[in-house]
Amino acid sequence: MHVEVIFLNPSSRHSEWRKLAKKARRKRIRQQNARLRDQKEIEELKKWESTTEYKIYLAERARAEELKIEQEAKEAKEREVQWLIAEAQAQLQFKELQEKLSLARVERARQNELIKQEWEKDQKKQKELKALQEKELEEKLKEQKLLNEKVDNFIENGGDTPDHLKTILETNPNKSTCPFFQKTSTCRFYDCCSRNHVRPGISRIIQIPNFFSHYSLEKTENDNFSDSSLEFESHETFEHYREFFHDVVSEVENYGKIKLFITCCNHETHLRGNVFIEFSSTRSALKCYRGLNGRWYGGKQLSVQFSTIPSWKSAICGLYNFKRCPKGNSCNFLHIFRNPRNLYSSIEETRNQRPKNRDDQSDPRNWRWSESPERFPFSERSEWDNDTEYEDHQRKPKSHTSHRSRRRRSRSNDKNSSSSRSISSRYSNGRHRERSSRSRTPERKRKKTRTRSRSRSSRSSKIHTNSDISSVH
Repeated sequence: MHVEVIFLNPSSRHSEWRKLAKKARRKRIRQQNARLRDQKEIEELKKWESTTEYKIYLAERARAEELKIEQEAKEAKEREVQWLIAEAQAQLQFKELQEKLSLARVERARQNELIKQEWEKDQKKQKELKALQEKELEEKLKEQKLLNEKVDNFIENGGDTPDHLKTILETNPNKSTCPFFQKTSTCRFYDCCSRNHVRPGISRIIQIPNFFSHYSLEKTENDNFSDSSLEFESHETFEHYREFFHDVVSEVENYGKIKLFITCCNHETHLRGNVFIEFSSTRSALKCYRGLNGRWYGGKQLSVQFSTIPSWKSAICGLYNFKRCPKGNSCNFLHIFRNPRNLYSSIEETRNQRPKNRDDQSDPRNWRWSESPERFPFSERSEWDNDTEYEDHQRKPKSHTSHRSRRRRSRSNDKNSSSSRSISSRYSNGRHRERSSRSRTPERKRKKTRTRSRSRSSRSSKIHTNSDISSVH
C-alpha cells in the first residue's frame, strides 16, 4: 500500500493524515469485497458446470452452432450458384453486346462508305455543274459581248434595230392591259398592279421617273389640311424648272435630235417629276439610255426606261392648262410644265431646231451632273462645252388690255420685283454675274438716267408676264 505523505503545517497535519487513512481503508474494503465476489462467482460456475443442465446446455449449444454452420454453408452454396447463374447471364449478355457492337461497327463502316461514295458523286456532279455553269457563263458573256457589239454598231453606224432589243416586257401576261399605264406609261400601283403593264424593249421615248424635284410638288398635308406647297409661288417653281430644263437639255442634246421634252408637275408619287424625252430615232434614244442610266444628278441616281405613249393628247390632261382639272393635284393624267420659249413642247409638230444663244445656260460642268469616269472620261467631253449659249427670253403673250391697265398692273407688281430679282440672281450662273459686273460707259449711264421710269415700268410688266406664264403651270 502506498501512502502519500504530505508535509503540512502542524495545525492541519493530523486532519489531513486522517483523511488519507480513511481513504486507504475504504479502498482496502472495496478490493476485499471484489475478491470475495469473484471467488463466489467461480465457485458458482464450478457448481453449474458439474450439473447435468449445464451439460445439456453445452450439447444444445454445440448442436445449434453446427446447424448454424450448416445453414451458412447452404446459403453460401446457394449464393454461389446464383452468382454463377448471374455470371453466365452477364457473360452471355456481354457476348451479345459485343456481337451487336461489332455489327454496328460494320454497319457504320458501310454507311460511312456509302456516304463517302455519295459525297464523291456529289462533288463530281458539282464539279461538272460548275464546269457547265462556267461554260454557259462564258457562252452568255460571248453572246452578251456580241449583242453589245451589235448595239454599239447600231449606235455608231445606224442601220436596222437589233432583234434582241425588240422584245416586249410584261408584268402579268395573262391579264388585261392596264389602261392608265397604256396611256401614260405610269401606274399608281407600279408593278404590283393586278393588270398587265407592257413595256417596250426599245423605243424613241425614254422616261426618267422622279427626275425633277421641287418642294412645292411634294404632298405634305397634315391633319390641319394645310399644304406647304402654298408657301411657294408658281414663278419660283418655274424658275427652278427653267434652270433644270437648261441643265438637262444641254446634256441630252449630245445624244441626238430631240422632238419632245415633257416634265410632269403632278403631286402624285408615280407621276411627280417624271421626264419624258422623245427622240427622232430609236438610235438616239438608245444612246441616251446608255448614257444616262445609272448616272447621278443632284445627288440622285437616275433610272432610265423606255416607254410607249400611243397619243400624247390622250396622255396629257387637257384641262390643266385652263385650270379646270376636276382631279386637281390627284389627277392620273400628265400635268406638264411649259418649257422655256416652248422648246421641244409642240405635240403636233415638234421644234427640233437648236437655239443659237442662251444667256442663262448653266455651266456644263454643273455640280448636279456627276460624271462617270469609267464611261465618260474627262477627255471625252462633248462639243457642247465649246458651244455658245443661247438666249432664254420669255415671249410675252399677246395682251388685249390697254396701256393704262398694264401700267396699273405694273405698279401693283412693282413690290414683287425685288424678290423676283433675288430669286433669279440665286439661280443665275457665272456669266450673268460677269455680265452684270461689267463697267458701264457714261453714254449708257446717261441713257439709263433718261429712261429710268420707262425701264421700271417695262421691268414690272415683264415680271407680270413671267408670273402669268408660271401661273399656267
